[in-house]
Amino acid sequence: MNSRIQWMFPGALTLAATLTVSLTAHAQDVQPPPNVRTKGLMLGLHSIAAPGLTIKIPEYEATFKSKFGPGAGVMIGYGFNRTFSSYVSLDIARQGTNSSDLEGTYGLGHLDIGVRANLPDIALGSTNTVPYLIGSFGRRALGARVMDLQNDEQVDVSWQGQVFGLGVGVEHFFSPHVSFDGGVQLGFGKFDTFTLDGEDVDISSKGSTSIRLRLGLTWRP
Repeated sequence: MNSRIQWMFPGALTLAATLTVSLTAHAQDVQPPPNVRTKGLMLGLHSIAAPGLTIKIPEYEATFKSKFGPGAGVMIGYGFNRTFSSYVSLDIARQGTNSSDLEGTYGLGHLDIGVRANLPDIALGSTNTVPYLIGSFGRRALGARVMDLQNDEQVDVSWQGQVFGLGVGVEHFFSPHVSFDGGVQLGFGKFDTFTLDGEDVDISSKGSTSIRLRLGLTWRP
């Protein structure tokens, strides 16, 4: 994690703790809206749209850029009460690139473990509509099978690293068990490993920001 993110991390934790205390105290005075179920097991399927990201590696004077692409993902979580829940999600987006050396169709994957804070008392025109905040930590990777022009053969390449995420979203319940779920999430971090045909190389890249726009369905049995 680069120095800027390390500097932001304590502040983000302090803000999250303050929001947690405030939301918990306020939630005790607010009754759940009708036809909304936020406790218990939740399962989700969603489509995503992911703008391209940039990977800069100063030690090799190299820059790699991917392009906008669509994808899909799954989520499993558990609501502890009407306000807080935890979740694990996995999604992959298909992205192209303009790089002539590593040209190919890439997969941008995120594996997130996160916490979600519902804000059911914020009026959005419907008592069945619940906005929320999310924070997460996990891994992301960008990889593809590309043609090595020097050896005239295909090789596997990928970048991997840790990612810290922040996002917002909205759920709209059209039944007590099923809801539309949409949002946007930003991922901050750096790629620290480059893999070429199974061989890992430690790298020191600059921080890269990934953006995911998400829309799908969440089911609570």
